[in-house]
Amino acid sequence: QAKPLLSIGDVAARAGVRTSTLRYYEQEGLITPEERVGGRRRGRRDAIEQLTVIRFCRALGFSLAEIRAMLAPPRGKAQKQRWRELVDGKLAELVGVIAAAEAMAAILRTSRDCACVDVRECAVRCSPLMAAAFPAGPRGGDGERPD
Repeated sequence: QAKPLLSIGDVAARAGVRTSTLRYYEQEGLITPEERVGGRRRGRRDAIEQLTVIRFCRALGFSLAEIRAMLAPPRGKAQKQRWRELVDGKLAELVGVIAAAEAMAAILRTSRDCACVDVRECAVRCSPLMAAAFPAGPRGGDGERPD
């Protein structure tokens, strides 16, 4: 016997997301669209599990595109392999983020305690540290918007 369908609000509440998030993930193809019963949207209970997986992946920093790729068929060993590849990429990304954060902290400590009277002087004195720590710039390139 099939379990009764839940209201979209019940699905969202049980999964810990807003209904707008549920609709967005549906539009993005990450969850199965709800059915309509009597003109009202109804969700299957497995949507809660799907949303839990999405929230888990988002909390770990995965993009919706990465999550979509990971959830794509086939499941089983192929899905596990996709997960490992995505995790390896995310771990490599984190190594870079951690290194950048440590370099930023060192530069901030140096600039905080330096003898400079003005931030402009400090920026000039710290520029060799910045160039060494961030060869492509602190944001992976210029990354600046003109004011």
